[in-house]
Formats: sequence, C-alpha cells, structure tokens
Amino acid sequence: MKKFVLSLLVALMGVTASAQVYVGGGVGFWRDADANTTDFTIAPEVGYNLDANWDLGIQFGYAYAYNKGAKVNALEVNPYARYTFAKFGAVSLFADITAGVKSYKVKGSDSQTGWQAGVKPGVRVNLAKNVDFVAHCGFLGYRDADDQYCAYGTNGFGFNLDANNLVFGINYRF
Repeated sequence: MKKFVLSLLVALMGVTASAQVYVGGGVGFWRDADANTTDFTIAPEVGYNLDANWDLGIQFGYAYAYNKGAKVNALEVNPYARYTFAKFGAVSLFADITAGVKSYKVKGSDSQTGWQAGVKPGVRVNLAKNVDFVAHCGFLGYRDADDQYCAYGTNGFGFNLDANNLVFGINYRF
C-alpha cells in the first residue's frame, strides 16, 4: 500500500511540475443612485492548460442585485473546455464549450434554477509572461429554467452577440 501511495504521489508531482494551471476571473459593481439599484458580481475561475489549443476550466459566480427594495442573490457554476483556434502574436481567439447552472432567489420568494449549454466566443491577450486579459462576447446555445425567464435570460435556443453580453477578466498562469 505504501508503494502504491508513493507511486501515485510521484506521478502526481510529475504531472503538476509541468502543469499550466491558471486562476483568474472578474468582478463587477454598478450603483445607480437615481434609480436606487445596485449590482455586484464576482466570478473566479480556475483552469488547466492541456496543450497549445485546449484548456479545461470551471468558473464559479456570485451575484447580488438590489432594485428598489427587491434583493436577488444568485450562484452559478460553469465548467468549460476552451479551444484556441487562431493565434496572432500575443492575441488568441478561442471558443468556450460550456454547460452552466445558475440558481437565483428573490428575497421573500422561492428560488429558481436555470441552465445553459453552448459556445461562448472570446479573445485572450497576453499582457505579460504569465498574465492574460480575457474577454467573452456573446453566447450560442440553449437555455432553459424552472420558469419562463431563467437566470440566463429567456428560455430557448439562439445566439446573442450584443455588447450587453461582454465580459472581461484577468488570468494568471502558474
């Protein structure tokens, strides 16, 4: 048993010694005093670079919204496989193949859960040796929920490439 555990530890150390693990994510805050609304989002992510074109990762998210007395809390989990399909020096274009689940609750009512599966296009810019700027714009896929309006928007299949779907983040590679 000791030999098995030791062998497993040596193998794990060998894999992680050359690993390209990255951490990052994004945060957001918006306050409109005139409309009495506040939005806050934090979305950390962790990933593993498999090779020059493929990454595996997962993003966790928490969001809070206050709108004229209504308080909403939301939790989200989005695992993804990222395929980099074009590179132009420090700039890379990629697509995240993702499936996510989001649960939200308005204070005083039942929680609602929504899910999505699809593709999110994006761009990555290498700013420094281990620091990348990452941006996603849009979604192509399917969304569904407990009620007609899910946490991700309305139910159904389609694509959305407008500026309201623009998400920025920073990743640090070890």
